[in-house]
Amino acid sequence: MNLRPGTRTAALLGDAERITVRSGHHQAVAQVGKDLVVAALADDGVVEATEHPHRWVVAVQWQSEDPAGSAEQRPGKAGVAALRRRVKDQPPTAWWVADPVAAVSSYFSWVHRFSGWPARRRCAVSDTSVPLRWLLGQHDLGLRLLAGRDGLDREVSWAHSIELADPTPWLGGGELLLTTGLRLPEDDAGRSAYVRRLADTGVAALGFGTGLSHARVPPAVVQAAEECGLPLLEVPLPTPFVAVTKAVMERLAELQYEGVSRASRIQPRMTRAALRGGPQAVVRELAVSTRSSVVLLDDAGAVRASHPAGTASADTAVAALLHGAPSAPGDACGGSGARLGDAASAAVSSGRHRMVALQRVQVGARAHGQVALVTDRPLTAVDHLLLGHAASLIALEAEKPLRLREEQNRVNAMFLRMLLDGSVAAPAARDHLGEAGFSAPERLRVLVLRGTGPQRALAALGQALAERGLLRFGLARAGCAVLLLDTGVDAAALVAEAASGLRPRPWAGVSAEHGPAEAPAALREAMTAAEAAQARQCSGVVAFAELAGHELLAEPHTRAVLQRLAADRLAPLADHDARQGTELVASLRAFLENHGQWEAASAALGVHRHTLRARVERVQLLLPADLESAHVRAELLLALSAWPTQ
Repeated sequence: MNLRPGTRTAALLGDAERITVRSGHHQAVAQVGKDLVVAALADDGVVEATEHPHRWVVAVQWQSEDPAGSAEQRPGKAGVAALRRRVKDQPPTAWWVADPVAAVSSYFSWVHRFSGWPARRRCAVSDTSVPLRWLLGQHDLGLRLLAGRDGLDREVSWAHSIELADPTPWLGGGELLLTTGLRLPEDDAGRSAYVRRLADTGVAALGFGTGLSHARVPPAVVQAAEECGLPLLEVPLPTPFVAVTKAVMERLAELQYEGVSRASRIQPRMTRAALRGGPQAVVRELAVSTRSSVVLLDDAGAVRASHPAGTASADTAVAALLHGAPSAPGDACGGSGARLGDAASAAVSSGRHRMVALQRVQVGARAHGQVALVTDRPLTAVDHLLLGHAASLIALEAEKPLRLREEQNRVNAMFLRMLLDGSVAAPAARDHLGEAGFSAPERLRVLVLRGTGPQRALAALGQALAERGLLRFGLARAGCAVLLLDTGVDAAALVAEAASGLRPRPWAGVSAEHGPAEAPAALREAMTAAEAAQARQCSGVVAFAELAGHELLAEPHTRAVLQRLAADRLAPLADHDARQGTELVASLRAFLENHGQWEAASAALGVHRHTLRARVERVQLLLPADLESAHVRAELLLALSAWPTQ
C-alpha cells in the first residue's frame, strides 16, 4: 500500500511511504466523499485511507486493529502519542466517509487499542435502539433468520463490521456484528467458540455475509448460535454491509427524532406543573411522563418529595442504590451506587433490577439537593433530557426566596449607608428598623469585620442571621464588612459562626449601644475596636467599651488631639518599620498592653523574649522615651489607641 506524503495517515504510521497491510474487502470506496482526500492506495487502485485535509478525520479501510497483521500497519509510538493528544483535546464530532462500516470500525479500533478509552459497559445507560424484529422486516435487505428465533425482541444499538478471529475486545454489547467469516477458524470447535464469545459479550445478533469467504453459513456456526440463543442472520451477497448499517442508523435517527419531539411536548407540561404546584408537581409530572419513580432529595439526602409516594423508603433496592451500595450481592453493576461526587452534576447507577439517574439541583455554586429517576428499564437520552429540565425547574423554584433575600439585602444596605452618613431622621430610622424586626431600634450597635473579603464576610453573616430569622443590614466600607446589630444579638456567637468558614479569619470589633442618630459615631467605634482586635491578634470580638481611653476616642475633639499625639510620638517608629521591615509599633503596643511583662508580651507577638527586648530598646532610642515611667507609658497607650492599624 502506498501512503501519500504529508497526510495524517502517513504521520500516524511514522511517515512511511509504503507498507504491507492485512486487507480483505468485499466492498471498497468507489467515489471519495466531499471534502476528503485520498491518503493511501493499494497497488490494485483500491482506496485504503481517506482523510480531511483540515479537520481531524482519518478513515482507513484495512484491518489496522488486527493483532495478526504486520507491525507496520499499526501506528507507532509517536503516532499513538499524537492520536492520544488529538482525541483528548479535540474529540471528533463529525464524519465524512464513503465506507463507514470499514472506516469508522477501524478508526475506533485504533482509539480503543491505543488511547486507553474503556469499552462501553453493558450495564451503562442505553440510548435509542432498533428492535431486531424490525430489521428483519425490511424485506429489501433480504436478511434471513437462521438461528435464535427467541431473541427477535433484542435491541440493536449499532451495526458493526469487523473481520477478526476474536472481535470481543472491541465490542461493548448490543451490536449487530457483521462478518464475511474471513478470519473464521477452520475447525468446527473453533467456530463454535467464536459464536460463544460473541454471545458472552452481549452482541444483539450476528450477521453472516455469504458468497465471498463462505458460500453458505457454516453449520457449526448455525448450531452454536442456536445453542446460545444468539440470533443469526444471513446477509446475501447482493446486500452490502453498508446497506444494513444505513438501515440501522436511519432508524436510530428516526427514533431519536421521535424522542426529541416527545420531550418537546412534555417539557411545557412540566413547566406548567412547576408554576401550579412547585417541586412536588414537577416530580409527579416527570415520573408520569417517563413511566418511572422519581425522588427529590435535599442536600443531606432526606426525601423532600417523591412519586409514587414513599418510593425511596418502600423499595429497598432503590434506597440502596441512592445511598451508594448494592441492594443485594452483585445487584449493582460494579458495586457502585448513584452517588454524586463534589464536582459531578449527574451520575448513573445500574443494578440487576433497577437503574438510577441522579441530577444535581444547582444554580452556580449554590446547591439545592438532587433529583433521582428510578426505573427498571434502560435509560434513554429523553429520560436524561427531562431529568435535567426537572432539575432546572426545581432549582428556579428554590432560588425564589434566595433572590428575594438578596434583593432585600440590597435595599437594607442602601438604608444602612444613609443611616451611617447621617441622612436618615431618627424617627424614620426607628420606624423602619422596628418593622424589620429589631427589638430595640433605639439601642443599636455596629459590628465591623476586617482582614478578609468584605462580601464573603457579609454573606456568612447574612446566613447566620437568616438561621436566626433576622434580616441583614450590612455593607462594605473601607475594605471592611459593616453590620448593624440589634441589641438582642450575641455578637461573639454570631461572629464565631460566620467566621468559621472564612479564610483568613477576620478581626472583629463592636461598638457600644447608640440611637439611630448616633450611627456614624457607632461606626467609628466599631472600626477602632476592629483595629484593636487586629493589633492584639484577638480572635474574639473586641468591644469598644473595653478599650482604654474609649471615652476620649468617642469625642471628635479629643480624638483629633489623640491622633495628633499619635502622629508626633509614633511616626518615627512607623517610618523605621516601613524602611527596615520591622514591627516596632506592634511590639510597643504588646509591651504596654501586657504591663511590661516580657513573657506575656512576647507570647502575644509570637517571638522570643530576647527579640522583644531588643525591639523595645530600639523603640527607646528612636522616640526617645523612658518606658520605665508610668506617665510615658500612659501617653504612648493613648497615642496607640488613636493610631490606625494596617
